[in-house]
Amino acid sequence: MSPAPIAQTASTLPSSPPQQHLTPNSTPIPASKHFDDIFHAKFMNIIQEWKNDPSRGQLTQKDRKTFIETAFSETDELYFGQRVMSDNDIKLRALTKVFYKVLAEEPWSEDWIRAPDVERKLSKFEMHEDSVALAKKYGFTTPREAVKAAREASVKNADILKEAQKEGKTVKDLKLDRGPFDDIEIVYIAGTVSSSATSKIDRNSIYPVSVSSVANVLQNHICRDMVRPYSMAERFVNCTDTRDLEEMRRFACNVCDFCPHLLDNDNVSLLVVLLILSRSDCCRRFEANGIRIEGSTISHRKAECMKNKMGWRTSEDKKPYDNFAQEFQTRVKNACFPAPRAQRIGGRKPARTSSTPTATPIYLHSPVGYMAPPHAHQHHANAGINVPAPPPYNGFSQPAPNTMKMQQPFASPGGSNAEPMDLS
Repeated sequence: MSPAPIAQTASTLPSSPPQQHLTPNSTPIPASKHFDDIFHAKFMNIIQEWKNDPSRGQLTQKDRKTFIETAFSETDELYFGQRVMSDNDIKLRALTKVFYKVLAEEPWSEDWIRAPDVERKLSKFEMHEDSVALAKKYGFTTPREAVKAAREASVKNADILKEAQKEGKTVKDLKLDRGPFDDIEIVYIAGTVSSSATSKIDRNSIYPVSVSSVANVLQNHICRDMVRPYSMAERFVNCTDTRDLEEMRRFACNVCDFCPHLLDNDNVSLLVVLLILSRSDCCRRFEANGIRIEGSTISHRKAECMKNKMGWRTSEDKKPYDNFAQEFQTRVKNACFPAPRAQRIGGRKPARTSSTPTATPIYLHSPVGYMAPPHAHQHHANAGINVPAPPPYNGFSQPAPNTMKMQQPFASPGGSNAEPMDLS
């Protein structure tokens, strides 16, 4: 699991690396040169300094986020800032920053579900009109409360099932209480430019989702169990396994269908999903669910998230992420929707029907030493110089008349029945 809010003993963090003998005013140097190990050592050092501060108060989620970002910044400069980077390093650096931001902000938390009375420009969930009474019956007044309760119930049932499996029991042997969460439904209202525009949105045209579905997608966020963000970046860069790519796409599609609030401009999950799905893919899934969001809106959200969350303001800053996203989207698409294999259409090639000969015609040649006689032209043309033809030379056996008829070419003006005209 990802690091939960840090207790004052910092017991939720992974164990620290072996202690090293340090000289005064020195900082711990991790034995490993892996990015995540360097980060871990720096993070633990920051936590230790905080614990040694007598004026410290209760550790808050904001403190935890600040500590992670500080340790990441120092590690990034140490790991990438002091060497010439290859194209692969440039990709890894951009993705690592995204995943460390995810680690710091924990976008799978219910806290990212806004209240129904939020500012008009921001998106929100609302209770479906048919679920208001049922939700009120169980004490839920907002979508956030219902989703949180559904998630807690799901985790509880998962723990019960895990213990039962140790005893050899199956799901059928248990009577798990799913509660009302499959029947309580909410709808996603995209942000608009005015309150009147928001009120004019037809809620009945939007496909409602159950709070149990929303809770399930949040609980199974692709980064929720992530504790080594650099390794996660390496997984994306090097991933070619079809099963893994299909799993990533399934996660991104579930976010679009059940947790569209994770694609708001203030949620860094937007950048994770846009690594996997293209802008048009997201818009198509929104449209299928009755949510109208233009492609330009997705682009604007992405630009805002890059600027405010990642500090990427120029095209050069955004280029490594954008280039890899385009490459990875193609990789996912080819894995999930492979192009059909080229097949021969129509079976065997049909027989030739044209009267044009397919090869050079074979003409019958006269015997060697035989000179063709003059040809007697018809219609008495030039009769004064034409004489009747003598009987043909019969020194050699001739083919049958039918064969001769098939093989002799058609006599044309200026040609000869015995020998073709030399046109060379």
